[in-house]
Amino acid sequence: MLACGLFTLPALAADDQTLDTVVVTASSTEQTLRDAPASISVITSEEIAKRPVQELAELLGTVEGVTLTRNGNQVPGVQIRGLGQAYTLMLIDGKRVNSSNAVFRGNDYDTGWVPAAEIERIEVVRGPMSSLYGSDAIGGVVNIITRKIGKTWRGSVKADAVVQEDADAGNAFITSASVSGPLIADVLGLRLSGGYDKREADDSNINDPGINGTQSGFPKVENRQFSGALNWRPADGHEVGLSYDRNRRNHDGFILEREASSLSHSGRYGFGTSDITFNYDETRNQTGTVSGQKNPNKATSLSLDGKLVLPWEAANQLLTLGGELRREKLRDRANLAGLPGTAGYGANPEAEVAQYALFIEDEFTLRDDLKLTLGNRFDHHENFGGHNSPRAYVVYHATESVSFKAGWARAFRAPTLLQGSPNWGSVSCGSAVTGCYIIGSEDIKPETSTSKELGVQFDFGKVGGGVTLFHNKIKDMIDITSRTSNVALAPTYANFVGYLPDGRPIFAYQNIASVTTKGVETSFRAELSPQWAMRANYTYTDAKNTSGARDIPMIYRPRHSANLGADWKPDDNWSLNATARYSGSQYISVSSDGQNRVKKSAYGVVDLSAAYRINKMLTVRAGVLNLGDEGENRDVSTDFNEEGRRYFVSLAADF
Repeated sequence: MLACGLFTLPALAADDQTLDTVVVTASSTEQTLRDAPASISVITSEEIAKRPVQELAELLGTVEGVTLTRNGNQVPGVQIRGLGQAYTLMLIDGKRVNSSNAVFRGNDYDTGWVPAAEIERIEVVRGPMSSLYGSDAIGGVVNIITRKIGKTWRGSVKADAVVQEDADAGNAFITSASVSGPLIADVLGLRLSGGYDKREADDSNINDPGINGTQSGFPKVENRQFSGALNWRPADGHEVGLSYDRNRRNHDGFILEREASSLSHSGRYGFGTSDITFNYDETRNQTGTVSGQKNPNKATSLSLDGKLVLPWEAANQLLTLGGELRREKLRDRANLAGLPGTAGYGANPEAEVAQYALFIEDEFTLRDDLKLTLGNRFDHHENFGGHNSPRAYVVYHATESVSFKAGWARAFRAPTLLQGSPNWGSVSCGSAVTGCYIIGSEDIKPETSTSKELGVQFDFGKVGGGVTLFHNKIKDMIDITSRTSNVALAPTYANFVGYLPDGRPIFAYQNIASVTTKGVETSFRAELSPQWAMRANYTYTDAKNTSGARDIPMIYRPRHSANLGADWKPDDNWSLNATARYSGSQYISVSSDGQNRVKKSAYGVVDLSAAYRINKMLTVRAGVLNLGDEGENRDVSTDFNEEGRRYFVSLAADF
């Protein structure tokens, strides 16, 4: 689909990562990290292979500017530059994945649709990309890029076992396999891949009741993945692609099943290039969204998007024109039924919305060392009208080794299908019987943001890195945190809309918040010798809710976070790796008035691993994760644990 990206060196990415690396997520064409008009980090397949990976979110959390949000001990979600997980757009090979309509959560399900062993690299764009991707890309983009079909047959099998030191903690097993190659040389290619992983639930006595009350440990997480793809080259310069994916994810009994398919065409002509893709995505929530109940739903998405890239060499410009048509639909008998106890309850269990977009991007080469990228996307939403998302970015190469980058962007995020539907509702406030009820609203407005960044990057061969300053301001943030089960207090809330027939108070989504995030991202790498290499990054993030009379800190946003890694390769067969991850203190609960706050202390986690290449086909790895057994057991429901000390062994075969 769309292409390219930039900036500082990837967090703990492979040692050979340089600014000449080509990326395809933050512009309309392939570019190197050095030239790309955005802040990008790249996680390579070599880095992914160094440890067992069940949830990619854990690996993404090592990237500068990226932190993880947690809901108790549930699977973590990705947030970029202090903006929540709903503001990060997840892509697989440039195709949008979004389970939020089926579960109204964030992206915690969307980081696990692909087996980790089948990933070629992950590109993380830090900063708004609405000018290319529209709504949901207000905070950034994560593009998971899978391995391509080559000109020769190749295959791989990988198995990981993770054993907890604490016998009451759940062990994990991860396996995947893939095969790809030409069915007809230079004409037709095939790829098949699949994976299965499972992390057992902790025993009920994992936490000491005398210290941690009744807070539970980690729940069961189980994932199944299968995908197939065909590439057909009917003529020179033309390629047709067909793909199919089927997945099942189980998070503590909440089960999502997903089927997705796409048909695409890429053309290369004398005047330029074209790409067009049709996508179908269906997500079935087999359980529903309320603990102890079974209320299945089904969300579907259809989209058609394309672009035309036109080089204009005489004017030193590269022009891109594109567009998208998308329709989303949800069928949910439990939550799209109106208000319980009313006459019209259950009459219409469906909601759908259509939108279209047109975008333009123009890259000007002002001088050999200076490029300016201007772009805008116009999105028209069926319920919320039209919105523009302009962007401007400058890249200046001061020397062969030092570059400066600066960008400004406006972005918008439309309410989800659920947030904007008054027919949607869900139990809340801790109880399905005596709590409160939340509903969507036709009165809410789309969120808008203004973002700025300024950075410098350097690459002197064996030494490289960069520093970026960023500032984001969001207006009209969509919010539902304002609610209570207290019947007497409920009418004092601005978004209170009435009572259910059984007396529970009702609250609607509203635009109340203004949020500001700002900070600095840094990264550094060095090749100390042919055998030794190290890399590090540090991020400072200040994220506040500025909608009231006083600023209120946002939860699950540590102000300070850092990562450090070292690799030693004593010979061609052996390699050893050590990483350290530091998470600063952070608020895990803040009341709506900012008075009552619960804070989690800072901590650090160290991982060690070693790999031995037995022969050209086989590699064995082993190591210890969370060497210091850090992370604290939680003592309040909003807190979260780190997994304790555990040991792993891995065997990979490539043929």
